[in-house]
Amino acid sequence: MSETAQADDAKIAAFKAALATHQAGKLAEAEAAYRDILQRWPGHVESFHHVAIIALQRNDLEQAETLLRRLTQAVPQMAPAWSNLGVVLLRQGRAEEAAAAQREALKIQPDFAGAMKNLGNALRELGDMAGAEAEFRRAIELVPDADGYNNLALALQTRDAMGAIAALRQAVTLDPRHHKALSSLANMLRLQGRIEEARQVWDQAIAVRPDIGLQLMRGLTVNPIIRSREDIEQSRQGLLANISALRLAGLNHPAIDTEVFSTNFFMAYHGRNNRDLHSRIAALYAAICPSLTWTAPHCQRKRPAGGRIKVGFLSQFMRRHSIGRTTRGLIAELDESRFESVALFVPPFIDDEISRFIRDAADHHIMLPKKLDEARRQIAALELDVLFYQDIGMEPYSYFLAFSRLAPVQCVSFGHPDTTGIPNMDYFISNDLFELPEADAHYSEKLFRLHDLGTLAYYYKPDTPDPIKPRSALPVPQQGRFYLCPQHLFKLHPDFDDIVAGILERDPEAYVGFIAQGAPHWSELILQRLTQRLGNKLIRRVSFIPSQEGPDFLSLLRAADVVLDTVHFNGMNTSLEALSQNAVVVTLPSDQQRGRHTQAMYRKMGITDTIAADAAQYVEIAVRVANDAAWRSALQARIAASNHVLFEDIRVVREFERFFSSAVAAL
Repeated sequence: MSETAQADDAKIAAFKAALATHQAGKLAEAEAAYRDILQRWPGHVESFHHVAIIALQRNDLEQAETLLRRLTQAVPQMAPAWSNLGVVLLRQGRAEEAAAAQREALKIQPDFAGAMKNLGNALRELGDMAGAEAEFRRAIELVPDADGYNNLALALQTRDAMGAIAALRQAVTLDPRHHKALSSLANMLRLQGRIEEARQVWDQAIAVRPDIGLQLMRGLTVNPIIRSREDIEQSRQGLLANISALRLAGLNHPAIDTEVFSTNFFMAYHGRNNRDLHSRIAALYAAICPSLTWTAPHCQRKRPAGGRIKVGFLSQFMRRHSIGRTTRGLIAELDESRFESVALFVPPFIDDEISRFIRDAADHHIMLPKKLDEARRQIAALELDVLFYQDIGMEPYSYFLAFSRLAPVQCVSFGHPDTTGIPNMDYFISNDLFELPEADAHYSEKLFRLHDLGTLAYYYKPDTPDPIKPRSALPVPQQGRFYLCPQHLFKLHPDFDDIVAGILERDPEAYVGFIAQGAPHWSELILQRLTQRLGNKLIRRVSFIPSQEGPDFLSLLRAADVVLDTVHFNGMNTSLEALSQNAVVVTLPSDQQRGRHTQAMYRKMGITDTIAADAAQYVEIAVRVANDAAWRSALQARIAASNHVLFEDIRVVREFERFFSSAVAAL
């Protein structure tokens, strides 16, 4: 054997040994072996590549990027190196560059399933779910593995929940121990309202890997659609018992992964005071993960006197969303001589006309990183005076971020109108037209009442649709009188069932329409519950209308003979949109702020005719509005003449400024 052949054999044997060590998870030993090969044979590309892969596995992203860029420059036709570079870039939050690197890999090797998956992940991060789905499907055709189906489910989950569940079931069939697929499947079933199925899958996932996050999810979840009044009580008692059991278990978690954990969003729709439950849940999380309660250095120093007050506005939903619509005006109209605004966008970032408006209106804007610890440090560096969470409880990132002390003043308002229970949240900003005198007891935060506002948003009045679609052009019942409830299905408390029954019993020509928003299974659950209350005859006059967007939604509001506000949790955006179109909304105020929004709008307009005192009067008013055309017309005229007080009201901004100034002065 020649010396060259012997050297080649030695090189191959050394690389195989290093690779075996690497595959055994012994990263330090493997790296030393690869580097030894590179000293003996400096041009050994695979060893160089694997040193970069080890840097990636250690999450040393800067080193991994440096090595992979050197490799792609030296060997530009090496598709795996380009693909791994894309993985590094995506982890760094550079999704566009990541997608470009994966496309480069696919130019070189068009059948590279791994690069297709990685490109799909980058496109998903960029919000291109259709593109991500296409890449994941291409990868599955080549390599139909559990990872591929799990990735496909991630792309489908917001558009096609049932398709996502089917993909996850296929992933679990292929690999019954695929922890990510089991976790995602349990969460998707939870969101569908299939809680018992979700718990069974959580048990499977926990058996595979005893994950604290999944134990908490299993123990703290509640039904998104309330089955009955008894269901509310059972859910709350179950939560209390599970919180106690989890505290006794002495769990410890070094860091919260916001992709695993969730919030108790649906508790807000129980029609109860949630202060105690939310406080207990927050205390549980703080005990399990003490790092959540990190404090920014500047919060331990006294604020220098004078200067503009620096206010951060934080949300995942500062885009085409109810939060975006209620946030943009406040940022745009804030007095720049006294306040400096920073828009903090929680990932994933969605680029649309509202997010662009907010970016342009704010003095500064930041796209926060995925990891909470990195986000905490980035926000701390801003040295904010006030951190104003536009919503807490709608998604896990902002909820867990709020446990930290990142500004001397931390506050939240009506974005998700429920108390947080989080000790580091100082203020809940509300409105004296929303709150009853005893409302302070509803909040773990200090309640700050703004004064005499119909709404807490500087809200731009929606345009009248052009053209306005008539009822005949909309997917609604064409006969009889049309009673529209345009709220999300999870707002439908069982107490509202009695109102629906009363309307259908009193008005034989009544047709009640709900909008089929959210998970497909929700409509089925609501239909089952209503059928139990209404019977087989009356339920025939209940329909679920496909979701309508933009001008079509406004046309839908105009087409209704009467708009029905939900009890215990009213509309905010929806009521503003309805009143902007002169639609007559019937409302029944409750004792909680979230059930008193619409009545405040009416009181500010000087109209009280459609504010009911109880369920019986609600039915009476709704039936009269629908049947008495002259009265309905008169109400619409009064709404048209007075609804201007709800829109672009600069007093809303001045009142928030009063809060910011007084809260900072009180430090």
